[in-house]
Formats: sequence, C-alpha cells, structure tokens
Amino acid sequence: VVATFCLARSCSLARRISYRLSYYCLKYEPQPGNVSRSRAQKHQNVTAFKNTLHDTTVQTKKILSLKIENVCARCKDIIEWKIRYKKYKPLTVPRKCVKCEGKTVKSAYHIVCSACAERLKICAKCGAPEGSESSSQMTEDSENKAEADQES
Repeated sequence: VVATFCLARSCSLARRISYRLSYYCLKYEPQPGNVSRSRAQKHQNVTAFKNTLHDTTVQTKKILSLKIENVCARCKDIIEWKIRYKKYKPLTVPRKCVKCEGKTVKSAYHIVCSACAERLKICAKCGAPEGSESSSQMTEDSENKAEADQES
C-alpha cells in the first residue's frame, strides 16, 4: 500500500512539474512576438485619433504648440508621436543636465540642456553627435523646411 501511494504521489508530482514547465515555456518564450501572423488585422480604425477631441485644456494647447529643437530626426519623430497620441508628459521641475550637472533641462525626454546641446553639437535627447547618421538627417530636414518656408 505504501509503495502504490508513493508511486501515485510521485506521479502527481511529475504531472505538476510538467505542467509548470509547459506553463513557464509558454509564458517566458525567448522571443515573444517573433511569430509570422497568417491572418489580416482584426480591427482597423475608421477615423484617425484626434488629440483634442475630448481634452481642450490649456496644457494640451501648450503641448501642441511646443517647438522641438536640438534633437536628431529620429528623436524628433519619437517626440512628435508622443504629442500626436497624447503620450507626451511635460516636466514639472527642471532636470539635471548630464554634461554640465546643472538643473537646466526644461524639455521632457531630454538628457542635455539646450545650451550644452548647441555647444557640443549633440542631440539633446539621445546624446548622438552631430556627425552621426541620425543628426545628418536632422540637418537635411531643417534645410528642407527652410527651403519650403522660403518658397511659401
């Protein structure tokens, strides 16, 4: 009787261990999202997201009127996306600059103050130097905008 009890107990233990292992393998897949989908998107938006549909406060208007300066093209796109989809959260108090160590960073998502970014010629958000690929796109974009402004 003892031997059968031990076998039954070890059997249930083995089942619990195998269940936990399979659960762990499903939950903690090494590359989640690396799966090719075979069907089309289930839901698609009919109308585009409007930032000011339900919220027309002073803070929203202030965020929409922000000028994004001293950042590379990639970082500018990221910040514009955050503003467009109401994910942008402005700073309430100035942050510390990683270059001059002063509390001079007044723009959200920036790590370098505007004075240091201009002086060192780096992106104020990611810190990439001006000669890198992302900052060269920044200068091309600003030149294209300047040409478009002159034409209009």
